[in-house]
Amino acid sequence: MENFNFKPLCMLATGRSARVIALAGGVQFRSRLSDMGLNVGSEVRVVSNGINAGPTLVASGHARLALGNGTTKKILVVENDYL
Repeated sequence: MENFNFKPLCMLATGRSARVIALAGGVQFRSRLSDMGLNVGSEVRVVSNGINAGPTLVASGHARLALGNGTTKKILVVENDYL
């Protein structure tokens, strides 16, 4: 992996956009996210960061996904400012 400033999706503030660079989970985890349309290379925008109060709502393409904190910790992203 190149020397990017990557971080878990849960660390992005509401309104920020990023690209998924890695999914730090097992085969079932990656398969479940892929079924929802979220893969390495996907562009995401945080609609609502729920780190302290519920799921994080993200937009990816035409989809809106509600992801729990455990899931967002395993999705590594690079903010678009760093690309």
